[in-house]
Amino acid sequence: MVTNFLNEVSTGRGASSISIRILERLWTWVVQPILERLHLIKPASESQTLPHITWCPTGPLLQLPLHAAGIYDASKQHRPRVYDYVVSSYTPSLSALQQRGRQAPSTLSSQPSLLMVAQPATPNFSPLPGTREECARIRAVLSGATCTLIEHEQAVVADTHAIIGQYPWVHLACHGKQDTTDPTQSAFALYDGPLTLSALMNTVADNAELAFLSACQTAVGDEKVPEESAHLAAGDQDAPIVAEAYYKKSVELRSSGMIKAGTGAAYALHEAVKVLREGVGEQNIIKWAPFVHFGV
Repeated sequence: MVTNFLNEVSTGRGASSISIRILERLWTWVVQPILERLHLIKPASESQTLPHITWCPTGPLLQLPLHAAGIYDASKQHRPRVYDYVVSSYTPSLSALQQRGRQAPSTLSSQPSLLMVAQPATPNFSPLPGTREECARIRAVLSGATCTLIEHEQAVVADTHAIIGQYPWVHLACHGKQDTTDPTQSAFALYDGPLTLSALMNTVADNAELAFLSACQTAVGDEKVPEESAHLAAGDQDAPIVAEAYYKKSVELRSSGMIKAGTGAAYALHEAVKVLREGVGEQNIIKWAPFVHFGV
């Protein structure tokens, strides 16, 4: 099942009968029993906040999108999907979840500062012109916040590494590469070389809240590494839509105080992906499923 799904993803066939059957089985065999056991299968009203669940899969399940499990066959009358019942996050391990829980800020800063790193034309990589639109949309949403943009030749590894720790929010819009032999060496392609995940993790701010990793085509895992691994989130031409909707919802949640500190990112992304899904169609799974939240 994992091999079939990854083949579907690699060819871009996001709405084939194979992927739909796989997501249906994932719902029936794995996700639905868990949600039923937790008494989470119940209709939600428009005003109700969905419960938050953190998935910690192991083995082959690491390669399957638990957050997208559901019934997508249009011929079936009852079509439950996991996102109808819960807001999903992932954690690579329980120890990582516990550590992030202890580090989560008890209060949210009223006006977070954001560092945006964009690479619209990285040497030796295909152009990503959408990164400029992506950052422009974010800046418009966060008009009252401090937003710093470094792009192209400004965004070299040394300079980015030197300032990234000054910002509680970081947004990276660039190419990325997943290293399945050493996940900490997965990297983002800056102007003069790779910024590794290890370097990023070691230089975050003390009050770090968010790293939005909008890296092109890097969220698909490798079935040869079926145990704990780090991931880089995928993005493509749809990333500007998701990014804009994400930051709008994030600001709204911070202002309302409805979401406790540390969980706003998951809820904001849930709503942002909903915007994209409604635009491209829920069966266009390859478009919206790569956007996932890791953390608390």
